[in-house]
Amino acid sequence: MNENSFRLMPDNRMIPGAVVEKDGVHFGFYAPGVQQPWLLLYRKGTEEIVARLPFPDDDSCCLHTMKVKLRPSQYEYNYMVEDQVITDPYAFKIAGRETYGAKPSDSPHSLRGGFTDRPYDWGDDRLPSLAYSEAVMYHLHVRGFTKQKNSGVRKKGTFAGLREKIPYLKSLGINQVRLMPVYEFEEITSVSPGQVGVPRSQDEARMRMMEQLPGEQHYKRNFWGYGPGYYFALKSSYAYGPRPEEEFKDLVKALHAEGIEIILEFQFTDQADVGLITSCLYYWAMEYHVDGFALMARDSLTPEIARLPLFRTRKLICTWYPDSVIHSGAGEESHLLADCNDGFMNDCRRMLKGDAEFLSAFGYRLRKNAPGCPGINYMTNHDGFTLMDLVSYDRKHNAENMEQDRDGTDYNYSWNCGEEGPSRKRETLRLRMRQRKNAFAMMLLSQGVPMLLAGDEFGNSQNGNNNPYCHDSELTWVDWSRSRSERELTQFVCELIAYRKSHKVFHQDEELLCSDRRASGYPDLSYHGSQAWYGDFDHANRHIGCLYSCQYAGEKGFIYVAWNFDWQEQQFALPVNLTGGGWYKVMDTSQKDSFVPEDRQERLADVKSFAVPARTVVILEGREHDAAGI
Repeated sequence: MNENSFRLMPDNRMIPGAVVEKDGVHFGFYAPGVQQPWLLLYRKGTEEIVARLPFPDDDSCCLHTMKVKLRPSQYEYNYMVEDQVITDPYAFKIAGRETYGAKPSDSPHSLRGGFTDRPYDWGDDRLPSLAYSEAVMYHLHVRGFTKQKNSGVRKKGTFAGLREKIPYLKSLGINQVRLMPVYEFEEITSVSPGQVGVPRSQDEARMRMMEQLPGEQHYKRNFWGYGPGYYFALKSSYAYGPRPEEEFKDLVKALHAEGIEIILEFQFTDQADVGLITSCLYYWAMEYHVDGFALMARDSLTPEIARLPLFRTRKLICTWYPDSVIHSGAGEESHLLADCNDGFMNDCRRMLKGDAEFLSAFGYRLRKNAPGCPGINYMTNHDGFTLMDLVSYDRKHNAENMEQDRDGTDYNYSWNCGEEGPSRKRETLRLRMRQRKNAFAMMLLSQGVPMLLAGDEFGNSQNGNNNPYCHDSELTWVDWSRSRSERELTQFVCELIAYRKSHKVFHQDEELLCSDRRASGYPDLSYHGSQAWYGDFDHANRHIGCLYSCQYAGEKGFIYVAWNFDWQEQQFALPVNLTGGGWYKVMDTSQKDSFVPEDRQERLADVKSFAVPARTVVILEGREHDAAGI
């Protein structure tokens, strides 16, 4: 078969990629400085070239285009410039990586672009369109989330396996999932022996995931998926069946049916221009109905991207200073922007472990909710310790990465509660449980969007490894075997999420100003210490009381949250009876059953202060009437 077997047609569409149309396939190849590239057509599923077709001469543009009459279901394609074979960076499908973790081939034809031309019935699929203030985010790796043998799903490590876990996410109270990269990236790449060595920086370390496999050839592994990729193509090895695109769409549709949004992470290299990024985000929004993106790109591009009309209906999460975004005009109310950085995590971790001089920063993090650009609040992320490791290790343990323990951050702001690593001491285990409950309280009782790391709710551990980017094993797969022994923590997280959702005061649309902005007689938020109405932020203090006036959230009464991160019991002053009904304790993280059922909540005596145990968070509710409604 040769070029004469294919019908070439006029094509004036100036778009990159391979687009299936009614009368043929449009091919657009961006190749500045190249006079005449070639289109290579392969028999589907093979490296057999069936045709070499030259693009028409065009010296006026960097984008070479032509249309070819062919049956997309029978072919795959690449481009060729002189003797170099190039796989289309705009390809909507990549062939040749269907098996996860397969060693790369030396053949330049092993990867090929494919076509997506099968219609999909979205039915009555609708975006949940959640306000940021209503979201509870859950961060996960598609393969790692269900790959472990005790995950309880049949189609482990796949989009279909994640779909099987939707009932679990619903039971937890999650309404937004954030996926690490699901676009096509190379998880195993070959490296010449001369390139193997100690990385010169952490950034290089992430891209130099070294592993010695049998034979002389060296390889690097990229489990997380960050770095260069084919940004328009779905990762086919994350699919259980032969149709990855349909399987992923089934997942999105099923999540939407349960009111759960899906946010995709994209890390664009510095070589990616704004045109490629814009086209990519629009494609995933339109083709896959995703609800938003967590974008990692160079800072100069994010304000420009944030102004796109796309983000009036889709969410955009970036790392930036919200004020600069708003002042640039990108942070208009009509755009759904959010800020994601480590500020909340670092301040709250240091408060959790009891460091001095962080009480004021913690008070700020509780109320921070920048207009037009709310923050994403997390205590753990894929990069760093899990929550279990945060309370079990004082230092990183990255020897398994084979980088002489030089990779990963040295500043974890963690505390092992008295013993490094796993412990059988009952006192240590109870303290670690309490500290994890306190960490969840920090996230879920703060304004902004709480983001939970998958598995933290039942004690998933990475054995103290804070940078396991190069592992596809039990180390990085969520350990579902712990879910039974950690039911106390999982139950607490479920109840705390439900409590947050039922009390708008903890997830308001407006930023709290600690002022009486409604002339009601009470501020939206006030701080208290050993004296009522006087928050003592002395550098040596590690406890503070927060009083919320619920009327600012359209509710009745008051909620008082007492935070004690000190190693000793502390006294908290209570304001005089604000409602006439008294105070009721509803949560105490020092207790195994931390939430008190409503029918067992007792009215506190008329006292001016109350004691909170060491390293404990307590919630009191001030109600208008007592339990009998009198």
